[in-house]
Amino acid sequence: MAINFDSFLKTVEDQTKALAQQQFKQYTQQVLADINGSMQDGRDDFERWMGELARGEINKEDFESLVRGEISLEKMEALKQAGLAEVRIQSLVNGVVDIVVNAALAAIP
Repeated sequence: MAINFDSFLKTVEDQTKALAQQQFKQYTQQVLADINGSMQDGRDDFERWMGELARGEINKEDFESLVRGEISLEKMEALKQAGLAEVRIQSLVNGVVDIVVNAALAAIP
């Protein structure tokens, strides 16, 4: 069975938006811009990694490490420009990594 990657992306976007609205109210648009940018920039990588995860070529921890490299503090440009403290941005990154990993696991048949 094939992985529905567009559904995975929609789940990540929806859950990231909910997280942003809950914890970063006035920065929701910046959060979405940064995360959506990271997800689109790394789309090919995410698809490949999810396939590897589905085939058992990598495990959950390997996948999480790869995701963490793609969605990192350094890539949160809109949030940095908005003046959000690095510790808050890192908290967001950790939450989004959890969202991506869980959405990927749920998307794998």
